Amino acid sequence: MSEGGVGLVEREALDAARAEQTAAHQAYYRRLERIAHLDRLGVAHLTGDRSTARLLQENWRVDPATAGRWCDEAEDLAPRMTLQGQPLPPRLPCTATVLASGEISPEHVAIIRRTMTKIDRMEHVDPAEVPAADAYLAKKATLFPPATLRRLAEALLARLDPDGAAPDEDADLFDDLKMTSGQDGTLEMRIRIHDAVDAESIREGIQVLATPTGADDHRSLGNRQACAFKEVFADALGPNGLVTDTRQNEAEDAEPDTGTDPEPAGEPDLEDAPLEDALIPEPRRPEPAAPAAETARGPGRALLTITMDHRWLQLATGHGTLDSGALADPATVRRWACDADIVPLVLGSKSEPLDIGRRSRLIPDAMRRALNFRDGGCAFPGCTRRPRRCHAHHIDHWGNGGPTSLDNLTLLCRHHHQVIHHGHWRIDMIDGLPWFTPPPWIDPDRQPRPGGRSAMVTA
Repeated sequence: MSEGGVGLVEREALDAARAEQTAAHQAYYRRLERIAHLDRLGVAHLTGDRSTARLLQENWRVDPATAGRWCDEAEDLAPRMTLQGQPLPPRLPCTATVLASGEISPEHVAIIRRTMTKIDRMEHVDPAEVPAADAYLAKKATLFPPATLRRLAEALLARLDPDGAAPDEDADLFDDLKMTSGQDGTLEMRIRIHDAVDAESIREGIQVLATPTGADDHRSLGNRQACAFKEVFADALGPNGLVTDTRQNEAEDAEPDTGTDPEPAGEPDLEDAPLEDALIPEPRRPEPAAPAAETARGPGRALLTITMDHRWLQLATGHGTLDSGALADPATVRRWACDADIVPLVLGSKSEPLDIGRRSRLIPDAMRRALNFRDGGCAFPGCTRRPRRCHAHHIDHWGNGGPTSLDNLTLLCRHHHQVIHHGHWRIDMIDGLPWFTPPPWIDPDRQPRPGGRSAMVTA
């Protein structure tokens, strides 16, 4: 493997920086040990402070929140003593070990402790699974940055509590949008949407419209998203837009009631049929186009991919997974299947052919959907780019004889696609999932790291 321009001087600089970072994490753990020792000695009582946290505020000039967090972390990660003076291991021994060795950061620790607190509150979780969760999260923390560890922790919680909390039927009542107008006519908005599927449809629509128009589009992401938002309302206010149609419907509803029944009798209302009696319906497709003079367009429907285990869907348990990784309960999946152009990727159902061998370098839609589900976005460890922003990369280059098949493809964002083509990282497919081996200046042991969504299912 070529190391390009990374020479001896550069390697030494990288090694020195890594050593300093490791030493900083080790010093953080030693501080927690000191705090635990102060607490065991009862120093705060002797100095007149009402708690060890208060003692730290006065002596180390730190904020109350910081002092409180350090004391809580010391309680979980530092060795303990029984009332008889016998030593006890930390409450989170695996996390304590990797922090003491300098392999993880305080940010990792915060995520692990928050997750373990939630697990402790799950009444149905076997107590034997708690140490396993600590070991799992500690191991993942040594491989991934905090943002990825947070996703892995959420996936772990979903596995331990697959039903999760049922969605509030009145969740829409808590959605909120505030608009503030400036004297110069400017508009500032703040919005909060609670339903994960509603939020996903908004994100997806904005991202599509905010795509750069070409290589010469130098607008910032925020500016492109603001322009996309304006396009949505420009379209809604157009001749056949949602706002215009709504106004027309309101005018029709205001007509006098003639007393006649507008609905023919004798036919059951299919909309009132219970959704629980059906699985995901066939995706709706647009009706045949009407003549140009009669064309009328109603509100558009979202195009989403919701993945759900077939058994969970039948039993109305578990959850579906959106492209963003957000979870949706079975009732929500069925509800959106009635109102959206859904691509149902139901695990266990009949799949489309996904291996086209050497016939084409291009990736067909069925294979791309399978890649999107398997990798969940850029598969490079720690990257959070969504599938829409990724390229399908041939691990063994197509020009060198590599096939166009799932076992030879992985998703990479533009930046990490370039990183891979530099040749310093190696990708291997292990049990159908991409693993990334870093160069020696990142990991001297060159330990392979699971990539993409595979990190969430690899112990």
